[in-house]
Amino acid sequence: MKFLTTDYSSPETVGQYRIDGERKLRIEEYRGKVGLSDLRSMIAAMSSDPCWSSDHHGLVDFTDAELELSANDVLRLALMLRQEEHRSNGWMVFAVGSPVAYGVVRMLGYWSRNTDRFRIFPSRDEAEKWLRKNAAHHPPAFPAAGVPDTAARMRDAI
Repeated sequence: MKFLTTDYSSPETVGQYRIDGERKLRIEEYRGKVGLSDLRSMIAAMSSDPCWSSDHHGLVDFTDAELELSANDVLRLALMLRQEEHRSNGWMVFAVGSPVAYGVVRMLGYWSRNTDRFRIFPSRDEAEKWLRKNAAHHPPAFPAAGVPDTAARMRDAI
């Protein structure tokens, strides 16, 4: 299995990602204090990676992270996720380690109009277990690749 990664050994790095093309999965891991600029940089790097696909599922691990985001920061991040070049059509599964992170992810799902495909778990093990069980099924309103996305377009028009 081949992984691409941004895993730098620098202590200042708050996040890293890996893309597993065989499993159609991208994994983001964060630690320490994480702000809007950190998350925006990670999203921009991932979506410009040649192995990135909008059809990949995402596993985001915030269990070791302390999210420092205002409501306005979450809205800005949500708007970025709604842009076509950063939009993902797969499941977005989050592992959170605090009630604050849980609330931030809920706001992010709501403001990015992705509540139907966001799943939040208190541990990475639970998140991975759920994703293994459901990875073969596409989220509601996001059809499989090659299938017309009429339902998704209708949902965004409302």
